[in-house]
Amino acid sequence: MFKKWMGVLCALSLLLSGCHSARQIETASVIENVSVHRENGQTVYTFYLLSDSPRSDAVAVPAASFEEAARLAEQAYIPHLTLAKLELLLIARDVSRETLWRDIEYIAEQAHISPVAKLALCDTKTLLRLRQVSASQERIVSQIDRLEQDNGQLMTDYLSVFNAYARKETFLVPLITCEGDLKAATMVLG
Repeated sequence: MFKKWMGVLCALSLLLSGCHSARQIETASVIENVSVHRENGQTVYTFYLLSDSPRSDAVAVPAASFEEAARLAEQAYIPHLTLAKLELLLIARDVSRETLWRDIEYIAEQAHISPVAKLALCDTKTLLRLRQVSASQERIVSQIDRLEQDNGQLMTDYLSVFNAYARKETFLVPLITCEGDLKAATMVLG
């Protein structure tokens, strides 16, 4: 009987102690989407973490560029930050074109950032909704996909936008607004 109890206690101690040599992806550092907006005269980059929570887990970082924001976010808030699963880059309409182009150029040059990330311009209400409800991301992506099906000229990923900008072309990008419900339209850039 004593041996059975010792065996059970040993098994429990192994289960409770965990496996320290195991390697796993730390979901707390995986960025699913990023938004860029202006607040009190500053450009603010908000990093939305991969999460199962119904409310978005987000870290807002005031910075002059995407590059600086990613560096500051990793140093101060999100150790081991990774952008390999970035799915959505939302840029508020009031962000300057210079910031938009500089950030897209930087992102396009980074091999570690997902090349399939979608890009959209949006209004402030959309960004507020994204912070409050994590399911908003899926709704935004579905709106972008619908727009893309309806309009073959639409540029929905940042690499296409970067290439069109480099060729000095005008082009259409998705514009997501939140007037009660999420709505999608297009906007000409160039």
